[in-house]
Amino acid sequence: MKSPVLYTLILCVAIGGTGIAGETADVAIFFSPHGGCEATIINAIDTASESINVAAYSFSSKPIARALYAASKRGITVRVLLDRRQPKMHYSMADDLLDNGLTIRIDRRETMMHMKLILIDDDQIICGSYNFSASAENRNAEILTVIKSKPLASKAGKNFAMHWGHSDIYNRNTASLIKKGSTEKPTTFDNVICPLKTSNYVTRKRIWRTYQWSNSQGRCFPSRHRVQ
Repeated sequence: MKSPVLYTLILCVAIGGTGIAGETADVAIFFSPHGGCEATIINAIDTASESINVAAYSFSSKPIARALYAASKRGITVRVLLDRRQPKMHYSMADDLLDNGLTIRIDRRETMMHMKLILIDDDQIICGSYNFSASAENRNAEILTVIKSKPLASKAGKNFAMHWGHSDIYNRNTASLIKKGSTEKPTTFDNVICPLKTSNYVTRKRIWRTYQWSNSQGRCFPSRHRVQ
């Protein structure tokens, strides 16, 4: 694993319009591929003592998800905020996170919830271009920044709380379904799933998508598409 670049920065932090001069923050930066980003995130999750707040545009990393499961089981409060596209992505961990008891919300307010952010307790920020995915870890050129600063973590926490407050609770059982042969149109195209062991046709723009139940996986996957 490549050594991280370490800095101690003297920051002027603006919180609520008030500047706090001379605030010291420990900062470490990591790069991918294979630069220790995933291991750094997992270590931070493993050492959390109170809370973990995650805002993720893309979340398909099983190792990071397993670390969050373990944190939740040891009593850490874990909240995960996802972009509206995540429940529909084939490799998304959204359903797995939900099935393992984590609280998931979907941010639909903005055009895109593009943050890649993890807040650990009240004093640590993990952010950067690094998505929580195997591609980011093994194939892409990404940067991950770890900042230890209570004032900055407080400011980031307020922003997370604002997005969390206007986001929807993710519940697969409330998804919109269109039964085969129906001409009814769904009111939303987000969180489309197939809770019943049947095939359903769901329309998005001019494409009909067939979802088939998988007994081995215990959920539905898109099986084929056709244009109307």
